[in-house]
Amino acid sequence: MLVVTGLLLAGAAGAVQPSARYAADPKSLGLVFERVSFPSVRDSVPINGWWFPAAEPGPVLVVCPRGRGNMADLLPCVREFARRKIAVLAFDPRDFGPGGAGESDSLRDVIFASRWVDDAQGALVYARSRAAGQPVFAWGQDLGAALALAVAGRDRALADGIVIEGVFRTTYDQLNWLGLWQNPEVVRRHLQLVEQRDEPFSAAGRCRVPSLVVLAGKDEVTPPQVTEAVANANHIGPAFWALPEAKHDGLELVPGYFDKVVAWIRTRTRVIQIMNPH
Repeated sequence: MLVVTGLLLAGAAGAVQPSARYAADPKSLGLVFERVSFPSVRDSVPINGWWFPAAEPGPVLVVCPRGRGNMADLLPCVREFARRKIAVLAFDPRDFGPGGAGESDSLRDVIFASRWVDDAQGALVYARSRAAGQPVFAWGQDLGAALALAVAGRDRALADGIVIEGVFRTTYDQLNWLGLWQNPEVVRRHLQLVEQRDEPFSAAGRCRVPSLVVLAGKDEVTPPQVTEAVANANHIGPAFWALPEAKHDGLELVPGYFDKVVAWIRTRTRVIQIMNPH
């Protein structure tokens, strides 16, 4: 009984935990930004976002949300990318942020849903419309990694590259890992919420864009060997960056993290510019 209880507690920790309250505002971090809204794909639900322009032309980065909080919690990361002259789009999927469900029982035990992929796809479409011909990339940690990968798997024209870390193989596998598979209702619910094409392993198999994959050696939520196996399903060989002592949360705090990510983005941008000079 103690083992089961522990697993269920782990499962609760693995479910999404949106927040309806912004813990910070871009202005408080000295960031120049614009409030934007764009439609999700398929049902055109309005999605709120923040657009952070760069001081000079260059690549655009869509930062996909984590499974907890909202886009305001990504502002420290946005600031680091902005300091490196990267234009950034942050957004709240439906259910997240002031217009979302917040801490709602309707999201209890939910770890992934294709409607959030629809919203992320809308974000990539919008970013492409603001990019002025520059390459567009997606970056995601936790839930954001699964969203970035699923969008890239849906349409190769949306992203020129993705940076991901901590991604599960399939929703069922992750429910199993978290202990939630013991609840048949939770499993049935995810079968309704998640389309097969959006499952990370399936999406990776259809992904045709380059990827940088960060592996946390002590990831307790999505083991590094799982993330690596999913990433290797992408036939465009991924680049790996292993951090043996890192855990699931806080990889961005590793010294040199943002320099490494931005260097990869700029390298991919140069390759694209060479291949498409006009």
